[in-house]
Amino acid sequence: MDATPERPEAEPTPRRPVRMCVRCNGTTDQPVAVSEVHADTGPGFNVYACPDCATHYPPQPDVLILLPGSRRAEVSDQRPTPP
Repeated sequence: MDATPERPEAEPTPRRPVRMCVRCNGTTDQPVAVSEVHADTGPGFNVYACPDCATHYPPQPDVLILLPGSRRAEVSDQRPTPP
C-alpha cells in the first residue's frame, strides 16, 4: 500500500503582516515602518503606519550617517603612533 496521500497538501500561503497605523489607528496589511524605538533594557520595536499616513512622516535616517565624524577621529587619535 502506498503511504503517500492521493491528494497532496497544498503549500501554506505566507501570512501578510497586519499592523496598526500609528496615525489613524486603522489596521493595514501593507505596513510602512516610520520609526524605531530603542530601549535600554531590552529589544526595541518598530512603529508602523498605513501607506496613506506614512507620507506624513519624514524618511528614517541611515544610522551609519548619524555617527559623528569627530567620534571616529577621537578613536583614531587614541591609538599609539608608531615611533
